[in-house]
Amino acid sequence: MIKTTRSLWLLPCLIASVMLAADPVAPVPTAGQADTSPIPADRLGVHAANGDSIPFADLLGSEGQAVCFAFLHPACPLAQEYGPVLGALAAQYADKGIRFVGVVCECDNAADIEDYRKTYSIPFSIYADTDFRLAEALDATITPEVVLVDRDRSIRYAGRIDDRYKVRGVMSPGDPHDDLRLAIVDLVAGREIGVPRTQAVGCPLNRPERPSPSSDSTQAGITYHRDVLPFLHTQCQRCHSPGQAGPFSLLSYDDAVEWIDIGLEEIDARRMPPAQIESDFDFAGPKAPTSAEIAMLREWVAAGKPEGNAADAPKLLPLPDSSVFQEDLGPPDIVLEQPEPTQLGSHGNDVYRNIVFPLRRDEDLRLSAIQFLPRNRKIVHHALVGHLPRETAEEAIREHGGRDGFDHPDDRAGGFQDSHGIGFRVPPIRDDGQPRASFVGGYVPGVRALVAPADAAVVIPAGCDITTQVHYVRTGKLETDTSRIGIWLEKQPPRKVTNMIYLSGDFAVVPPGVTDFRVKGSYTLPQDADFVGVVPHTHQLARWVEIRVTLPGEKQPQRLLRVPQWDYNWQSPYHLKQPRRFPAGTRFEAEVSFDNSAANPRNPFNPPQNVWHNETIHDEMLLPMFTFASDRPLDAKGDSFKRFYSTIVRSRLLRRLVDHRFKYAADPKGNVVLSPDYDPDDHRY
Repeated sequence: MIKTTRSLWLLPCLIASVMLAADPVAPVPTAGQADTSPIPADRLGVHAANGDSIPFADLLGSEGQAVCFAFLHPACPLAQEYGPVLGALAAQYADKGIRFVGVVCECDNAADIEDYRKTYSIPFSIYADTDFRLAEALDATITPEVVLVDRDRSIRYAGRIDDRYKVRGVMSPGDPHDDLRLAIVDLVAGREIGVPRTQAVGCPLNRPERPSPSSDSTQAGITYHRDVLPFLHTQCQRCHSPGQAGPFSLLSYDDAVEWIDIGLEEIDARRMPPAQIESDFDFAGPKAPTSAEIAMLREWVAAGKPEGNAADAPKLLPLPDSSVFQEDLGPPDIVLEQPEPTQLGSHGNDVYRNIVFPLRRDEDLRLSAIQFLPRNRKIVHHALVGHLPRETAEEAIREHGGRDGFDHPDDRAGGFQDSHGIGFRVPPIRDDGQPRASFVGGYVPGVRALVAPADAAVVIPAGCDITTQVHYVRTGKLETDTSRIGIWLEKQPPRKVTNMIYLSGDFAVVPPGVTDFRVKGSYTLPQDADFVGVVPHTHQLARWVEIRVTLPGEKQPQRLLRVPQWDYNWQSPYHLKQPRRFPAGTRFEAEVSFDNSAANPRNPFNPPQNVWHNETIHDEMLLPMFTFASDRPLDAKGDSFKRFYSTIVRSRLLRRLVDHRFKYAADPKGNVVLSPDYDPDDHRY
């Protein structure tokens, strides 16, 4: 959830207040239009902390060309993330006469604002606008939002800083379009602004005031302590508590009052809780809120958010300690430390990095459980945990262990990342059917250890290291992390073997412009087996993913799992609370809907273009990975992965034909040779 606070019931901020006239605000044009009418100067002045009046002319200065008013809030996640971006722009264009001024409308106290300014490298002054007078004059409704006012006091640009976020909480792939910077360039050059209005995305400014604790509805209606707190404890607080991945806390009544409105918006959009599913089976992990729970929250808001009596709160279990390995499993038998720390600069694109944890074992390890444990849960968004042969991991580090995938000069990490592929060649499986490269589990905030079924074990083949494909996110300041891996060994020889089965969608290309392009794939069990869990996997064009299961002799499938709002950034493993036995002949079918239109904010291409079945993040695939436990290997020859890879090879061949990029060509002597434009490292072909 992303939200800001209008804490008008607290003491007024001491650092500054805005001095504005009382007469009506001049009309503001609709998005996309420019307004050249000057704003009266007395509407743009501010008061310093000492009470001195600072008129617009002084903010501008004698050499100034324009003032960029940046509406911010210390608790808004996007205002935090964009703090250093604004700081860099202020420094870059200071000698061009562009002056930056920060504005906070919903201010808790002076110390919070000053700490925010220093923490997120904001070099310019921030003033308070607790009565929203300046926000109304400039029609600001979001944080972060910028308004560029020239020396004639005309609004030249208003809206977002860039288009990294077209939808709140959804980062668009690729490099952003720098709307504010380009507007400044146009203004400095004396040109009309190319795009004078854009839509800002972030935290709304118009938050309600704190309700009165003596509201009449506390007597018999919904209250925080009796009704809302248990919901938050179950659904939200594992992530939204101090030190966890959530950008703000939801532990107190004040927290709930401040964030519930935007929380309901995120729930309606199915973005919160993240990675939610629909199923006819009983999976572990948090469930999507029920219609009754959502109705309860809405009733609480409509009643004025009454606090009620703390004595009415039910007894709640303590939140798990996410800083330690899962306690009920006992101490891990093996603990692996991340060899090199990961360091993230303040801003830029997210980082995807394959971190290698050397294991150095020459015999198979049979695991009863494995857990990935980040130390800095603010920046570790999710991770997929698996294993690779040591020589494969070392080769990947040699070839792709540099700065590929880094976006900020302060970024540092070990391991490897290949922006054009998975970063390594998948090794062949062993003669006994054991994959030498495979995922075995994952981490998302709130999830702890992966525990194998009681009569089976997770096998880490001899000579393999543990690898984690980690998605790191930025917070607006320099961050570091050193994660750990905990391994619990199976003490008794397991009766069953675990199997990783790849179910591949069969297609070649998703054409541009389509909004509902369906792809399916299926797998049929060759023998009885226990379904343990699945990792749905596709890329950025997917809208939803569904997996169905049909028993032998039946026509009506059951819904094993549906991800109604697919988000590539929230890939998650899903495991049943108890493994479910399925007979031989059971058919598992996966289906995905791809949206390759310009309206899809996650589309990596603008305008849309052919998106091929391939392995890079800008290609597409449908590849859910199933974990089964069985008496004998289900796929001793690795056929499920071979089928997947054969469709990739076919797609690459078709792409070469369509794009006229051929691996071979005839030379002047009539010999067939490698084409001069063939690049073996170009994974597109």
